Amino acid sequence: MPVPPGSEDKAMADCNHWQERIAAYADAELPPAEMDGFRLHAQQCTACSSAALAFMESKQAIRRAGNRFAAPAALRARVLQNARGDEEAPAPSRVRLVRWPQWAMAAAALLLVSAGLFFVANRRQQTQALLEFADLHVAALASTHPVEVISTDRHTVKPWFQGRIPFSFDLPELQGSPFTLVGGRIAYIHGEPGAHLIFAYQRHFISAFIFRDAAAAALARNSLSKASTFQLRTWTSGPLRYVVIGDAAAPTIDQLCDLLRHTL
Repeated sequence: MPVPPGSEDKAMADCNHWQERIAAYADAELPPAEMDGFRLHAQQCTACSSAALAFMESKQAIRRAGNRFAAPAALRARVLQNARGDEEAPAPSRVRLVRWPQWAMAAAALLLVSAGLFFVANRRQQTQALLEFADLHVAALASTHPVEVISTDRHTVKPWFQGRIPFSFDLPELQGSPFTLVGGRIAYIHGEPGAHLIFAYQRHFISAFIFRDAAAAALARNSLSKASTFQLRTWTSGPLRYVVIGDAAAPTIDQLCDLLRHTL
């Protein structure tokens, strides 16, 4: 069958247009209309979908490598030893009384700095964890096969996960709601498998992740956050951590979260 004149040039122009935007798509920095446009293009273009997935995998590898470094325990011990040096050094009683306030101020400053560093490190860890879920969401939508089990029937999707993940979960009845179950796939956080469910709402796709809470321990309990252009909600139920993320409006995300909670 002959190729219509100009179709190859148009396809090449489309690829050139989207190739320049893959990085912005992976970071969820494109306007919603362009996010949808790239997803539609990626479903028909192997080159662009492969490039997007490669970019996402590179981001995740860099993030994992950046989290591997931890300051040695000897460093804290050495700082504490230096702070105690004046107290432990032999000196006349009168000198100790004069220098004690300086030692106390140094110790207090050390405690404040340690607390501040712990807070910053904890917040950074939470941010990294949230970004990992955003990356999983974007990577799935950029794939030509966003789900491994395709079905709108919860009684088909739920049994598919049995034996593939180390826990069970329930899915809500969506009849009468504005949401449609697209399907599911296996996702991994810190090497542990979990469920990645994709729901459709009008032109939007929303991901719901379910993991054992220990695998996603970096997430703040009952935290409410916004990762880039995405709305994100997370909560725990027993040993499980739920994370819902998508570019739909906040009330829509909350409505899906309520449906998921009512199945618990």
